[in-house]
Amino acid sequence: MKVKPHRPSTGEYENGQPAPNLLVYLLWLLVHKLVTIVEQLMQSLRQPFFSKRIRIKAHQYAEHQQQQQLPAPASKLSKVPKHLVVLLGPEPPLYRQLAQFIFWSLAAEIEYVSFYDHNGTIKRNCEEVKRCVREAPVEGKDRIVWLERSGGGSEADAGPRQPVGSGRTVVVGFLSPEDGKQGLVSLSRSIGESVRRRDLYAADVSIELLDSRLQAALGAVPDPDLALYFGDVCSTYGLLPWQIRLTEFLPLGTRLRDSTEREFVRCLHRYAKCEQRLGT
Repeated sequence: MKVKPHRPSTGEYENGQPAPNLLVYLLWLLVHKLVTIVEQLMQSLRQPFFSKRIRIKAHQYAEHQQQQQLPAPASKLSKVPKHLVVLLGPEPPLYRQLAQFIFWSLAAEIEYVSFYDHNGTIKRNCEEVKRCVREAPVEGKDRIVWLERSGGGSEADAGPRQPVGSGRTVVVGFLSPEDGKQGLVSLSRSIGESVRRRDLYAADVSIELLDSRLQAALGAVPDPDLALYFGDVCSTYGLLPWQIRLTEFLPLGTRLRDSTEREFVRCLHRYAKCEQRLGT
C-alpha cells in the first residue's frame, strides 16, 4: 500500500478555494458584538437626555411664549396649509406632545388640525388631548374649537362658540380608519340605497356629489393640505383615501417625542415651497 506523503496545510480546500481563517472570523464577530453593545448603551443614555430636553423646551415654550409666537421665519411664509393632519404610525400617542401641535398651528394661523392613527387610539382618547390643552399654562385657549361628530354632523364642544375658521381660531378634529375607507364604503351603500329607492337618479351621482357628502360627514372640514408623519416610512395608514389626492406628506423627525417647534416651522417652509401644477 502506497502511503500518500503529508503536505502542510496551505489554508485551501481541495477544490483550490481559500479556507476561512477562524481567528479572523472570531475577531470580526467580537468587534461586531462590541460595537452593537456600545450603540445600545449610547442610545439608552441619549434617549432620556433628549426626552428631558424636549420636556424642558416644551415647558419653556408654554411658559415664556404665552402669546404663542412661533420663531420669526414662520412669519415669512408665502402660504400655510389650511388643514394640517398629524399622522401617527405604530408608535403610541403622546397626548401632551400632540397638544403642542395645536398651539403651534394656532400661532401659524392654520385653521384646521386633525390627528390620525390607524388604530383609532387618539380618537377614542381625545379627552386626553383636551385635558393637556386645558392644563397648559398658555393664553388663547378660548380660540380652540373642538370638532365633535355625531351621526355625520358636527358641532363644537362645550365652551365658547366661535365661527369655524373665523379669525385666528383653530378647529381640532380626530380621525380614525372608520372615517376613511369604512366611511367611503358606508357612503357608497347609502347612495346605492337612494338610487334603488329612486330618491336619487344614477345620472346625478358624480364626483362633486361624493365630495360634498364626504365633506359633510367630516363636519365641512376641507381636504388636508399637509400631513406630517414620523420616521423613515411614508405611509398613509388608511388616512382618508378620497381626500388626500392633493395632500403633501412631509417627515417631521424620527419620533413624535422628539418633535420641536423648529422642525415644525421647517416643514411649513418646505410646504410653502411646494408647487402643485394639478396635472398641467
